[in-house]
Amino acid sequence: MTLAINSFSPYTGAAAPTAPVSTSNYSPYTPVVSDTGSAFNTDFTSISSKLAAGAGGGFAAYKLGAQMGQNIKSIFAKPPAPPTPGTQITAGGFMTGMKNVAITGFKGAGLSALVGAGVSAVANGVGVATGKVESGQAVSNVVGDTITSAVGGLGAVTLAGLGNMALGSMGVAGLPLTIITVGLGAAGGVGASFLKDKIMNNG
Repeated sequence: MTLAINSFSPYTGAAAPTAPVSTSNYSPYTPVVSDTGSAFNTDFTSISSKLAAGAGGGFAAYKLGAQMGQNIKSIFAKPPAPPTPGTQITAGGFMTGMKNVAITGFKGAGLSALVGAGVSAVANGVGVATGKVESGQAVSNVVGDTITSAVGGLGAVTLAGLGNMALGSMGVAGLPLTIITVGLGAAGGVGASFLKDKIMNNG
C-alpha cells in the first residue's frame, strides 16, 4: 500500500479568487475627434469684428483727426471781440467749438461705419466661401460690425484729435504725427469692439 503525503505548510494562505480583468476597447489608431467648429467660428467672428473696427477707426482718424484736434482746441479759445464797439458779440469759443466737435465726431462715425462695413463684408465673404462661417451668421456679423464701427469711429476720432492736439503742441508734425494719429484712431475702434464683446458676454 502506498501512502500519498501531501506537503502542507501552515504559513501558506489560501489563494484568493481572482476576478477577470476587463480591458477597455482602446486602440492607438483611433482618431480623437474634438468639436472645434463652434470655437473656430467664434474666433473668426471676433477677429473680423476687431479688424473692421480698427480699420474704420484708423481711416476716420486719418481723415478727421487733425480737424478734430483743432475743434477741441477751439473750445478753450477766447470768443472773438466785437468788430465795432457796441455791436453784439458773435457766437464763438466754447459753443462753437462744441458744435464743431459734434459735427466732426458724427462725420467720423459715418466714415468708420462705411469702412468697417466694407472690411467686414470682405472678411465674412471669404469666411462663407471657405466654409468657416455660415451665411446667416456672416450677415449678422456685418450688421454688428457696422454698428460697432460707427460707435467706435466717434471715439476713435475724438481720441485721435486729442492725441493730435497734444503732440502738435509738443512740436511733433508731419508723417510721425499722422502715423500716431491713425494708430490712436485704430486703437479707439478696436477698443469699442472689445467693449461690445464684454457687454454681450455679460448680458
